Amino acid sequence: MKVNLGGLVYLSTVDWMGRAAMVIFLRGCPLRCPQCQNKALQNGEQLVEISYIKEEIKKIRCFMPTSEQVTLEEACLKAAERPLISALVFSGGEPLMQPNQVVSLARTAKSLRLKTGLETCGYFPNRILRLLTQDVIDKVFLDIKASFHDPEYENATGMAGVALKVKESLSICMKLGIPLEVRTTVFPNMPSPSEVFEIAEALLDLKFIYPENRLESFVIQQGRPRDAEVQPICLENLKSLAESLKDRIDVRVRCSPKFGIDL
Repeated sequence: MKVNLGGLVYLSTVDWMGRAAMVIFLRGCPLRCPQCQNKALQNGEQLVEISYIKEEIKKIRCFMPTSEQVTLEEACLKAAERPLISALVFSGGEPLMQPNQVVSLARTAKSLRLKTGLETCGYFPNRILRLLTQDVIDKVFLDIKASFHDPEYENATGMAGVALKVKESLSICMKLGIPLEVRTTVFPNMPSPSEVFEIAEALLDLKFIYPENRLESFVIQQGRPRDAEVQPICLENLKSLAESLKDRIDVRVRCSPKFGIDL
């Protein structure tokens, strides 16, 4: 089996808050978001054998000492090379463009006692359902780009007919009780504060419908515009927006990676 690989990041502390993770970026995405930060991964081809990636995953867990007893120097070297990595995250592009590869790689990670996370745009609800029922994913990070109707969602993704698919994916995650983080990235021109409120309302409605849900947080991210001359939305405005929602839902503000870290 081959994987259309976008790249490997051996240590990330921002993709899964509270965990150090290895991130696998998979090529291919059904959306054409105008503000996409990984536009180079929307298409293209870089095929590698899945066995290569599995060996790279194993390296973060394997440590072969030079003697029967691990010395302090060897232990420090191991910690420096792979500090406390406990998770594997699939990102992209859209990982579920390659669902069989995700399942196979996730099983390898689980066999090494790594937690597994999926970053997804929610375009493939049937694939999400199939993946979650195979018990190979420990947490979903669902990117909701706008309120669940067009033309807003079409403007945010460059594609028509996406909103209902994303809402179905969200419902599946809530119904099945998978640990879930919902992320909405806010740019100067989209989505509007009223749309962010609509997303929060949808989350609250589904929490009521599916009391077994494990929605952990709603993250409002500061988007980094592709046009370098356009400034990101004011962080204070995002904080104010989050404050207005906190009495109803657990919400956090995350800075653009270029400008800071979680607050």
